Amino acid sequence: MTASLSSASSAPAYTGRADDLRFGPTVDIEPGTLDVLFSQTAAAHPDDPAVVGDGGPLTYAELDRRATAVARYLRERGVGTGDRVAVLANRCGWMSAVVSGIIRAGAVYVPVDASYPAERVAFIFGDCEPAAAFALGGASLPADLADGLAKSGIVTATITDDSPLGRAIIDGSADPAWATAGPFSQAEQSRPVIGEDPCYIIYTSGTTGTPKGAVNTHIGVTAHMLWMGRALTTVGDESAPIRMLQKAPVSFDVGVGELIGPLATGGVVVVPAPDWWPGDVDALVSMISGYDVTVMSMVPSLMRVLFDVLDDFGVPLSAFSNIRHMIFGGEAVPADIVRRSRDEIGCHVYGLYGPTETAMDVTWIEYTDELVNADDFDDTASLLGLPEDNVACYVLADDGSATGTEIDPAGEAWDTPGELCLAGPQVGLGYLNRDELTAGVFVESLHPESDGGRMYRTGDIVAWTEVGGRRVLKFLGRIGDQVKIRGNRVELGEVESRLRELPGVRQAAAVAADEDGAQVLYAAVIADEDAADATLDVTTLATDLAREVPEYMVPSKILVVDTLPMSHNGKLDRKALAELF
Repeated sequence: MTASLSSASSAPAYTGRADDLRFGPTVDIEPGTLDVLFSQTAAAHPDDPAVVGDGGPLTYAELDRRATAVARYLRERGVGTGDRVAVLANRCGWMSAVVSGIIRAGAVYVPVDASYPAERVAFIFGDCEPAAAFALGGASLPADLADGLAKSGIVTATITDDSPLGRAIIDGSADPAWATAGPFSQAEQSRPVIGEDPCYIIYTSGTTGTPKGAVNTHIGVTAHMLWMGRALTTVGDESAPIRMLQKAPVSFDVGVGELIGPLATGGVVVVPAPDWWPGDVDALVSMISGYDVTVMSMVPSLMRVLFDVLDDFGVPLSAFSNIRHMIFGGEAVPADIVRRSRDEIGCHVYGLYGPTETAMDVTWIEYTDELVNADDFDDTASLLGLPEDNVACYVLADDGSATGTEIDPAGEAWDTPGELCLAGPQVGLGYLNRDELTAGVFVESLHPESDGGRMYRTGDIVAWTEVGGRRVLKFLGRIGDQVKIRGNRVELGEVESRLRELPGVRQAAAVAADEDGAQVLYAAVIADEDAADATLDVTTLATDLAREVPEYMVPSKILVVDTLPMSHNGKLDRKALAELF
């Protein structure tokens, strides 16, 4: 995937196959781009609320006006279709207008969390080569980075209610054309966006210590947004807009989904106050009930903590009774969490799965009473369910060949484990500037006549299983050493690489282990005997590492050891490593 990311030709259409569990239902993706979907949604709901909480309330008409101002600001400065716009931000009320404006302009949204270490921020900016950059939510570009961008002629701006651009957007002076031209249209883009154009780029952990930017397309994102609109706006015969709390980090794909999901479906983004943090349970309860949040996305282990805190405070789960749909992901979903959510909150409960390389979630399962009460239901299993609309899921068993053998869920060996491979319009374009890595995992699909032709090899090991008489997919593990910590994907190799870069560390190894039902990160290090000070202080190591990587990549425990456990073939024995803690 080269830096230019020019428009790709339209991909073959997904047609699917009826009565085949590998293929999700075939549903028209109309419109085929997110910019048009945003525009149509704003036009259909002008007087409805779009943003509440911090920066709100904003109606769709006012959001449309502000997004139009951002889009025209970018276009007037030469930012065109396919150009990347980096946004360094904390969660804030400005995100909705700025992200909508970037996408409406035809540009590619690149979120960068303001809590990231300066080195990681600089790498992402250098790798994505933005045509423009914004700082939001109290964030500011590091001085050396801002100077470098300015010298390169790259557009930069800080947007707050009190900044020059922010005030101009609010009072209308940033977009004098609004009075005569109205909302931004596709005709104003450098060329009209098509479905295969990139929409956003999320940087994930890399095995070599270098983050990689996963590129997702307009048609993929739009397909998932339309699915959300079909799946999460109704309960029985009743219909209600998606009202979702923007609680995840801005640079995480869940954070992107919490932002654009409501805006693409006529719903409401609920923005926490700038000083809110996820551990503030009182504020969380107040926001969920006060702003009538209807859709909530959580990691099961964090939901258990929330339940425990509420139980300690004597707060009934009925305080969350306005939640209609509870989405769990990232971990196995225990039956007791499902039952309490269903019985005491009174909501539908789902498990959703999707790697960053695809447009958010691609499989889903609803945890019904029939499912969790089935004799063969295993609440330690991580069920993935079945493909969403326009998604194909294949299981490839290792047979010693380069591609493997496809497992037919209706065949004799239907429950054989293998690598999960995904196809359909939600599969992304690959990794920015990482052509070799892209070619290794984004390959020609198994059934191009049915699935669109492009396939992503996830590296996840799955198998078909049977629960309550239904065959669904379940997650078994990773081929390599990629793990999920509190829902965030982490390459153990990157953690190890970063630890080895710290003063006094000669060797390092990381491992994920189960602690009270949640995955936690541990690491062991060997001191460099040739260093000036061969004595390592683990607290200092953790502090130094936190300056280089996001908080979720800092091990909960670090041990100093003389040797690392090795297997008989000379490779690191991660099972033995985990037993050291």
